Amino acid sequence: MSNISGARREHRPSVGTQSGVRQRGFSLLELLTTVTVAGILLTIAVPSFFSVTRNSHAVTNANELVSALMIARSEAIRRGSRVTVCRSADSATCGGTWANGWIVFRDDAATDATDPPVVGQVLRVWGPPTGTPAITNGANWIRFMPRGNARSTSGTMPVTFRIAVQGCSGQQARDVEINAVGRATASKVNCP
Repeated sequence: MSNISGARREHRPSVGTQSGVRQRGFSLLELLTTVTVAGILLTIAVPSFFSVTRNSHAVTNANELVSALMIARSEAIRRGSRVTVCRSADSATCGGTWANGWIVFRDDAATDATDPPVVGQVLRVWGPPTGTPAITNGANWIRFMPRGNARSTSGTMPVTFRIAVQGCSGQQARDVEINAVGRATASKVNCP
């Protein structure tokens, strides 16, 4: 068939030849540069990410414990009866460690000085805290009286709980302190 328009056919070189066709992809130098930059960024970012995660776990755990203490105090005042926070491994009785979790319950003990507390109605349950923390220096339980004041296992106040997550460094630990009038506060402290 003849070319009616008179246009000439262009000759195109086949793919893969050096006659004018540009090849696409990365050169070895570009690839090595990219991998090196990515490695440097990961070396800087990964430790920072773990540090932020540990700090977040410590803050969350301290806030959860403060929340439990504030709820217990509020319930003691509202109900006009003793309400206690204790460590609990089974979410129903006092026992285990604070790292197992804790419960808030109506304390059916005969007197304010009864030790251990007597678990009545469980009002709230907290499971194990995040980040596998060590929670130390605290009492086995904190009892709130109908006026909101607090007592501990030993009877002395204030009581301080130290919360330090696994791999803690710098000021990533938290102290939760409960004073005799039942006020709970959290503060940032150096890791043990």
